[in-house]
Amino acid sequence: MEAKEHRTKLFQHLDGVLGRAEKKVKNKNTKNGDALSWNRIIIQAVNAYGRLIEAEDLEQRLEALEEKLKNGVLIPNETKR
Repeated sequence: MEAKEHRTKLFQHLDGVLGRAEKKVKNKNTKNGDALSWNRIIIQAVNAYGRLIEAEDLEQRLEALEEKLKNGVLIPNETKR
Protein backbone atom coordinates (compact mmCIF):
# COMPACT_ATOMS: atom_id res chain seq x y z
CA MET A 1 0.00 0.00 0.00
CA GLU A 2 1.34 3.42 -0.98
CA ALA A 3 1.94 5.99 1.78
CA LYS A 4 -0.85 8.26 0.52
CA GLU A 5 -3.32 5.38 0.44
CA HIS A 6 -2.24 4.35 3.92
CA ARG A 7 -2.76 7.90 5.24
CA THR A 8 -6.17 8.08 3.58
CA LYS A 9 -7.15 4.84 5.33
CA LEU A 10 -5.88 6.19 8.64
CA PHE A 11 -7.87 9.41 8.14
CA GLN A 12 -11.00 7.31 7.59
CA HIS A 13 -10.37 5.32 10.77
CA LEU A 14 -9.74 8.48 12.76
CA ASP A 15 -12.97 9.97 11.42
CA GLY A 16 -14.79 6.90 12.72
CA VAL A 17 -13.10 7.11 16.12
CA LEU A 18 -13.89 10.81 16.41
CA GLY A 19 -17.53 10.27 15.43
CA ARG A 20 -18.03 7.46 17.93
CA ALA A 21 -16.23 9.32 20.71
CA GLU A 22 -18.30 12.45 20.10
CA LYS A 23 -21.53 10.43 20.36
CA LYS A 24 -20.35 8.87 23.62
CA VAL A 25 -19.43 12.24 25.12
CA LYS A 26 -22.76 13.82 24.11
CA ASN A 27 -24.80 10.85 25.37
CA LYS A 28 -26.47 11.82 28.64
CA ASN A 29 -26.27 8.21 29.86
CA THR A 30 -22.46 8.17 29.65
CA LYS A 31 -20.89 8.24 33.12
CA ASN A 32 -18.55 11.14 33.93
CA GLY A 33 -15.48 8.89 34.13
CA ASP A 34 -16.34 7.30 30.82
CA ALA A 35 -16.96 10.70 29.22
CA LEU A 36 -13.53 11.80 30.43
CA SER A 37 -11.96 8.73 28.82
CA TRP A 38 -13.79 9.43 25.55
CA ASN A 39 -12.57 13.04 25.66
CA ARG A 40 -9.02 11.76 26.03
CA ILE A 41 -9.58 9.55 22.99
CA ILE A 42 -10.77 12.61 21.06
CA ILE A 43 -7.63 14.52 22.03
CA GLN A 44 -5.37 11.65 20.94
CA ALA A 45 -7.25 11.22 17.66
CA VAL A 46 -6.98 14.94 16.88
CA ASN A 47 -3.25 14.82 17.65
CA ALA A 48 -2.83 11.84 15.32
CA TYR A 49 -4.83 13.67 12.65
CA GLY A 50 -2.48 16.65 12.95
CA ARG A 51 0.61 14.46 12.64
CA LEU A 52 -0.81 12.83 9.52
CA ILE A 53 -1.54 16.22 7.98
CA GLU A 54 1.99 17.34 8.82
CA ALA A 55 3.47 14.21 7.24
CA GLU A 56 1.35 14.74 4.14
CA ASP A 57 2.52 18.36 3.89
CA LEU A 58 6.17 17.34 4.27
CA GLU A 59 5.77 14.68 1.59
CA GLN A 60 4.25 17.22 -0.82
CA ARG A 61 7.10 19.65 -0.15
CA LEU A 62 9.66 16.92 -0.69
CA GLU A 63 8.04 15.90 -3.98
CA ALA A 64 8.05 19.53 -5.15
CA LEU A 65 11.71 19.91 -4.20
CA GLU A 66 12.64 16.67 -5.94
CA GLU A 67 10.83 17.86 -9.06
CA LYS A 68 12.72 21.16 -8.99
CA LEU A 69 16.02 19.35 -8.59
CA LYS A 70 15.11 16.97 -11.40
CA ASN A 71 14.34 19.89 -13.71
CA GLY A 72 17.39 21.87 -12.66
CA VAL A 73 15.18 24.73 -11.47
CA LEU A 74 16.54 24.97 -7.97
CA ILE A 75 18.87 27.97 -7.69
CA PRO A 76 20.67 28.70 -4.41
CA ASN A 77 19.80 31.98 -2.73
CA GLU A 78 22.38 34.72 -3.08
CA THR A 79 23.24 36.33 0.25
CA LYS A 80 23.91 40.06 0.32
CA ARG A 81 27.06 41.17 2.02
